[in-house]
Amino acid sequence: MKEDIKNVLLMGLGAISLTGEKASEIKKELLEKGEALYKEGSIKNEELKRDIKEKIKDNTNIQYTSVTKEDIVDIISTMSDEEKEELSELLKSKKENTSECDDKECNCDSSDEANNENSDNNESENKD
Repeated sequence: MKEDIKNVLLMGLGAISLTGEKASEIKKELLEKGEALYKEGSIKNEELKRDIKEKIKDNTNIQYTSVTKEDIVDIISTMSDEEKEELSELLKSKKENTSECDDKECNCDSSDEANNENSDNNESENKD
């Protein structure tokens, strides 16, 4: 009977030791698999980003055309009176709302024009 109790205690100690060892092995294995999956996911994410950029590039067609003042005059001359009035109102509201052009690619001098108009207005006020 003493021998059986001794064997049970030794088996318990062995189980504790084996559990610790197996836990370390499982922890190491899980960490390795997690890192591998993370790297694989990162690679797939980069591939997906690249594929999306390529598809956007392939399926997008941006064309820039320059329009002359004569072209604008021709377009306006074909407009109805209602469309001209609407355009006039739109231009007035645009002029009131912005004094500078926000388009970085635009080569207009809207900020210069606004400054010139303000200085012209100030000069005329000073003359009065």
